[in-house]
Amino acid sequence: MRPLHINKTVYKDERARRRARRRFLYRLRQRVIELGVLAVLVTLVAVPISLLTRREPAPSESTAEVPSATQPAKEPIPYPELNESTIPFGAEVDAQYALLWDVTDNRVIAAKGADVVTYPASVTKVMTLLVAVEHIDDFTDTFTMTYDILHPLYLNNATIAGFVEGEAVLLEDLLYGTILPSGADASQALAEYVAGSEAAFAELMNEKAAELGLKNTHFVNTSGLHDKDHYTTAADMAVVLRAAMENVHCRQVLSTYQYTTAVTPEHPEGILLTSTLFSRIYGDEPDGATIVAGKTGYTSQAVHTLVTYAQGENGHEYVFVTLKGSDRWKIIYDAIDTYTRFCGTKEIGTTPSSTG
Repeated sequence: MRPLHINKTVYKDERARRRARRRFLYRLRQRVIELGVLAVLVTLVAVPISLLTRREPAPSESTAEVPSATQPAKEPIPYPELNESTIPFGAEVDAQYALLWDVTDNRVIAAKGADVVTYPASVTKVMTLLVAVEHIDDFTDTFTMTYDILHPLYLNNATIAGFVEGEAVLLEDLLYGTILPSGADASQALAEYVAGSEAAFAELMNEKAAELGLKNTHFVNTSGLHDKDHYTTAADMAVVLRAAMENVHCRQVLSTYQYTTAVTPEHPEGILLTSTLFSRIYGDEPDGATIVAGKTGYTSQAVHTLVTYAQGENGHEYVFVTLKGSDRWKIIYDAIDTYTRFCGTKEIGTTPSSTG
């Protein structure tokens, strides 16, 4: 067999070319890596600088006052004005003063004595809730209950939620304690936390009343304990409840049946709070509507008071207020019968064939 002849000169030249090609590819790869790293570094430096040097819009270019497409500007709550179409309530409503308001159409369907000044009792606490929620930033903060709050309430036989002296209570628990069992201890604690005193907090309530356009309302305390300078009307209280229901946090509290407070050394299992409204009513008793939220009240001077919020099967929402009712159950029947009478008809707001 003939031996294979190798041209050593050609072989050396070919090997040199291959080595040169490998060196070229190696350098090219290194250069690509270096350029990639450099590009990353430039990006990391350039982006923060661009953020720092970003031009601030001139005052004329500011969009702060332009409503967002997803968060439209909140319209002011209209006042429930009576007109020729408003039906007068008669003896079928036990309470002396009452108002049924279709808030969807902004139409007062029926009323009696809606602008008469009277005492609200504990429906006052709807305004207390609203003002507190609007002034608190951290609902997980606590307030330590004091003797100065509790002792006068015991002397006045006021309704309390059950917090005790020295107990550190969550602000969220104070909200539910104010509304569900109608606790004056909770409402006064909120006042002291927010404003430093109940008197100062009452001024915030009066400022809110002016903001809402209330016509005949003045507050001197957070609980509704009787005072001749603490008064309202059915129409004004309807606005207060509607404003509270437009606040998601307030709506949740006003719609709750039962709530258990956080565990504390003084209450190892918490306190079970029950709504004074939903302990007397399920909410689905009316025909054509469901009562979804509300607040009761009572003092010997105001007698029985009630504000309720209902959702109609027709898609409308309603506020019904009764002040100076004669009995704790008759105010409930007033609400059930009134929603049934007007929401259970095909033509909402028309006079039914029978008012019995």
